[in-house]
Amino acid sequence: MSSKKVWTVEGYEENGVEKHQKATMTETFTNEADARKAAKKIADQHDDLDVYVIYSNTSSGKAEERFFNSDGSYSEEGYEW
Repeated sequence: MSSKKVWTVEGYEENGVEKHQKATMTETFTNEADARKAAKKIADQHDDLDVYVIYSNTSSGKAEERFFNSDGSYSEEGYEW
């Protein structure tokens, strides 16, 4: 069975993640490089948004979700871009 890997770039108005608000801006990518470029661009252009990248990997019906950080690391706790 194949796996599906997705990187979702999400922009939140200030404290959106902490307050569990819906993302103001969302873009989805199927490769890490494109997600990295988009996250950097959004973070640079929108000072009013906290930008995070969520990595989702679905393999054998089992889903894994972690944050992808600007330093290239994956973690349970995300860091703003």
